[in-house]
Amino acid sequence: MKHTIRLGLNIPLFVAAMISIAIGTFVGIVGIWGYAAQKLTIPEWVKVSHAHASWWAVLIMLAAIVTPSLPLTSWFRKLAVAVALIAPGAWVILGQYAYYHLGLGFAKYLMPIFEIPLFIVLLIIALVASGVRIPLVVSGEEPKPSKYDIVSDVEVDRRIFLVPALVATLGVLVGFAIAAYFKANGAPIRPAALVQLHDHLALISASAVIALLALRVLNVSESIFSLATKISMISLPLVALGLIAFITLELHSIVWVIPAGIYYILPVLAFLAALGLVPRSTSRELPYTSAFRVSLAIVYAMILILVAQGAHIALVWDTSPDVTVTFKQPEGQPYPGPYPEEFLGTAPAKGTPRGLENAHLSPGSWSHVAAMWLIILALVGPRIFVEKLRKPGLLYMFLVTIPLAPAFNMLGRYLAWWPDLPAGAPGGIGALWYAGHPIKGFNIIALFILGVTLLYIMSKEEVRTEKPF
Repeated sequence: MKHTIRLGLNIPLFVAAMISIAIGTFVGIVGIWGYAAQKLTIPEWVKVSHAHASWWAVLIMLAAIVTPSLPLTSWFRKLAVAVALIAPGAWVILGQYAYYHLGLGFAKYLMPIFEIPLFIVLLIIALVASGVRIPLVVSGEEPKPSKYDIVSDVEVDRRIFLVPALVATLGVLVGFAIAAYFKANGAPIRPAALVQLHDHLALISASAVIALLALRVLNVSESIFSLATKISMISLPLVALGLIAFITLELHSIVWVIPAGIYYILPVLAFLAALGLVPRSTSRELPYTSAFRVSLAIVYAMILILVAQGAHIALVWDTSPDVTVTFKQPEGQPYPGPYPEEFLGTAPAKGTPRGLENAHLSPGSWSHVAAMWLIILALVGPRIFVEKLRKPGLLYMFLVTIPLAPAFNMLGRYLAWWPDLPAGAPGGIGALWYAGHPIKGFNIIALFILGVTLLYIMSKEEVRTEKPF
């Protein structure tokens, strides 16, 4: 295999990602309007389902942009699309909802049936993208784009995928262990930092790849991109080792925050690249790059603030592996504290570390979704909106609406935390509920309709084998 891979978009996988993120968002909105807005405790399964379905969507989108250039067999491509379409929704509805809300005991055995195949499929795609030849799923022929693939001229070094895939795999396996040992037995997660070992390894790994892809579409010089790749390959294993030491040796949280600080260089570089402050490559830039720079600069400015917020929480409150700022503690027990024996709900947001954690997690996650959408549109947007739909104005619309959703989310979360919010103000969180959610919903629905429309248009076209663009 070549040491580089050409980026693009597999439309069926993109549609699957939009369905997954729509499910995750819908569950989150049910939590807000069905519980929080009525001053009721949001069930823990709602929060878990919201986070998992949304982040699985990000990983499916990452798979979608590399699949067109991979020498995957026809049967595996079809399997990948089928699993991506079915697994996230089935895991939420037939697993989480059926078990925790309806009380159907057998449903807990359905959850791994849906989530494990999705993990395996995405891991295989990541490994093949890294240059690993896997028997049965890799054909001996040169990869040819299918009828439903769009391929750009942008190439990226395969090395950017391997280390993040392996580190994220460790995080996912920890998650499976948590579900099998603690959740299945109704026991509290002890130490609480096992949750961080699960989600932070997966999320930071995905974030690193997204930042590297952003640097590539922003056409940074090869020396800068090579440096960023090395930072990713060094920092992610160190974060994993730091978290393991934090948990097993009960060291101070600084042992994993410092390696995370090395990773933090990646979003810094992406932000500076969006502003045009790092050296650029002499190769031809993608169409509309100047417009994309503005949107990506806004998104990465938010990511820098919200990721740093997580480090602040870790260094000030989550300094011990058995302390979490997330949950309410039993009456008479100090907050923050350990993962509680009985779920009493999450801690109040106003003036507490939990309010800051809400900002770190929610708009922080959504900003990465926004970055992924912008990267996809930078790669294939001109082909879609100019050549196929002949509606370039729609591209500019998305460049405005995509950054707006996490921006209102971030504003609402910080206003909900602000202890000195003036009396009479509408709760602060209204910025998220009444502006962020509608814009977020519009983006998801519009991009889903776009994906389905492309499937219809491309089903009528002949397979293109010539070089695109």
